[in-house]
Amino acid sequence: MQFDPDARIFYVSVRELAEEETFNRIGFQLLDGWNRLGFGNQMHARIRNRRMTENPGYRSEVALQARIAVDDWVAVLSGRLDGCVEEEDGAWSIEEFKLSSATHSYRDGDVLSERHRRQLLGYCYLWSLERNTAVRGRLIYVDAASNREQVVPVKFDRDEQERQIVQRLATLLAIWRAESASRARKAALAPTLPFPHENVRPGQVVLMDAVRQCLGAGDHLLAEAPTGSGKTAAALHPAVAAGLASAKQVVFLTSKTLQQRMAVSAVIGMNREGLFRTGQIRAKEKMCANGQVICHEDFCPYAKDYPGKMKRSGLLDRLRSEHAHFDPDQVFAAAKKEEVCPFEVQLELSRYADVLIADYNYVFDPAVALGHLSDEGLKDVLLLVDEAHNLPDRARAIFSPELREGQIRALYDRLLFQDGEAFDSLRLITGKAGDVLRQLGPSLSAQSPAVEIDPPREEVGELWSAWEPAFGQYLSWKREQKMAEPEDAVIEFHFALYRFVTLLNFFGPEFSCVVDRQTDGIRLALVCLDPAKMLGRIFHASASTVLLSATLSPLATLRRALGLEVERTRSICLPPPFPRENRKVMIVPQVRTTFAAREQNYGRIASLIAEMVKGQRTNFLVLFPSYRFLNAVQQRLPPLEPDLIVQRPSAPDRDKERILQKLADRPAKGAVLFAVMGGMYAEGVDYPDGLLSGVFIISPALPQLSFERELLRRYFDETEGAGFEHAYLMPGMTRVIQAAGRLIRSESDQGVIALLCNRFLQEPYASRLPADWYDESPAELISRDPARTIREFFRNARPLRAVHRRWGEGSELF
Repeated sequence: MQFDPDARIFYVSVRELAEEETFNRIGFQLLDGWNRLGFGNQMHARIRNRRMTENPGYRSEVALQARIAVDDWVAVLSGRLDGCVEEEDGAWSIEEFKLSSATHSYRDGDVLSERHRRQLLGYCYLWSLERNTAVRGRLIYVDAASNREQVVPVKFDRDEQERQIVQRLATLLAIWRAESASRARKAALAPTLPFPHENVRPGQVVLMDAVRQCLGAGDHLLAEAPTGSGKTAAALHPAVAAGLASAKQVVFLTSKTLQQRMAVSAVIGMNREGLFRTGQIRAKEKMCANGQVICHEDFCPYAKDYPGKMKRSGLLDRLRSEHAHFDPDQVFAAAKKEEVCPFEVQLELSRYADVLIADYNYVFDPAVALGHLSDEGLKDVLLLVDEAHNLPDRARAIFSPELREGQIRALYDRLLFQDGEAFDSLRLITGKAGDVLRQLGPSLSAQSPAVEIDPPREEVGELWSAWEPAFGQYLSWKREQKMAEPEDAVIEFHFALYRFVTLLNFFGPEFSCVVDRQTDGIRLALVCLDPAKMLGRIFHASASTVLLSATLSPLATLRRALGLEVERTRSICLPPPFPRENRKVMIVPQVRTTFAAREQNYGRIASLIAEMVKGQRTNFLVLFPSYRFLNAVQQRLPPLEPDLIVQRPSAPDRDKERILQKLADRPAKGAVLFAVMGGMYAEGVDYPDGLLSGVFIISPALPQLSFERELLRRYFDETEGAGFEHAYLMPGMTRVIQAAGRLIRSESDQGVIALLCNRFLQEPYASRLPADWYDESPAELISRDPARTIREFFRNARPLRAVHRRWGEGSELF
């Protein structure tokens, strides 16, 4: 919505007018989340084409607008109706299309359905004004997979609708007037917004200026800045100021707990007097009050009568008025006291935060993305994406659904012990699903354990058509029996199948369909090779986006992978903010780490590591490309002076805490942590106060060769002639640079970065090393005697103040 107080005109869409503030009931609803990445647009196009083929007089995508007097203002109400046709009696039928599923089709009285109904009636009203003719309404709910339609007639009364529309427009105007003072007060804060830290580094000033210019122009910014350079605060400060000045929400997205905490600390530091609102979204599992994550009003007391309890308690208004920061712990306690779902309350509050900090999923995953962070809503959002180098792979995972024989077999075995009509149907369909996968088995062999196939559209479509009514019957049975289970295999399979058939509708060149054999049987997967289209829709819709990382180069490659518009994208690369002499980077070319050469080099690598840490009495982090590589080197290690600590796969949290505490205790002879690239110790942990004196990186850490990785390589070879770069080089060298960034975190940190493999001197690897690591050529970094190089560096380094603290005191490692 836009308001022009000078002209006394405000502009509002029919969709915005339909979305009154209400509380949704909590149940097994997917809503139309897939619509948020444009899937609904494709569905609309298919229906429109079918309608126009059947009736040449059918009109679609009709833009409408009317000027309506509201008090002493004029409201410009506009919208684009999906389709309309003139009937034989001269009346016009107006149609509105909505995505549907077994868990949500039209339900009389349902909050979401009422919004759809109001939206349709708004279009009916605008059409009646333009044509001055009789009008009927039809809501068309379309299943995303089967294309089956549910037609819901909606009665239109022009006089009654005009009364309601004028009333809602008057309410919107009154709300705007009431909030105008708050907006003005927040806008006045922008020029004097305090920086969250005592000093601003020169590099931060440069980044802040770049962010400010980018947001002012409505552009996107790719900002590469080294780890430890303070880019989180430097990006947030101008973004928050711009958001307050323009009444846009700032949304900071990151998948890491450490980065979320840093962002929360930064925005609270800017809001010391509590004059605007900030919030953080915590994962559903950690915000569940019943301990079982059963999100349905029939099974969870915190979901039961959620709309009524929220309205009666006034909890939302109370939290908004009492808290400047919507802290998850405080929200959880307040919601639990009122016996309402803490996670849902957290999502309600997200709309009212001037600054919101959350995981990627709440914008990029259509199944869970927040409603106000989609489509039209994004035009009022400034996005900040942290660790943006991770986003392409994260998006590929979101859009790569799979069906597994093991899951289907386990479900079938469970259904064997259940009696009733609902279970008979589910058992039959589950058996057919297993048959569909098993029939793909003969295409596999010992020589071809994975193959690419044409997706079995017809077979999967038939499964879904049969499954949907059976699943609805099962949900009815669960409600009648009040069966509350923390993990329901039927529901889990439903969402797996729903995701698969939905994405199957949008299968194209950016996808591949793969069959392979896993330990639990056949797997059928849709593999997203290129998520640029899906991501690009979101960035295009946003007011502006800043994408941050220590490893974005080459910028053109990442811009392409993210689907960013060339003409709207700027970039900036900042040098390290710390003295160069604090860090010694060296390449150790005496070893080879290619797959073919590893066996002959394990012993040499083990000896080099032992020599390099000997006598240093401090902590070192040694990172390997895989656990197998790590174990092979560990087995060949000579006796070490420092304590050896080894990361193990799937270690419990207490083991992680024990390892970090061991480093923080600074053993008398030091410690050496063996860990894997891409894991938490390489990217997800901070090492403050000089906790590390060296990071040794064993090999460029290219992703392991796999069938799907080779499909990715082939796709980018065919489309851009850069398959190896996209599939292997970019992710591998990104891991290397991210890992190296663990070392120097402040002006007082000193240490050694050692790259062990001759490939780091060869192309294309050498050109991916940060330019600030050398003067003219990576060859300057060669060390033929790395142990001696390390001794000389620390002998000449300035002395550091010894720091000893318990892990977690004063600074955060996670």
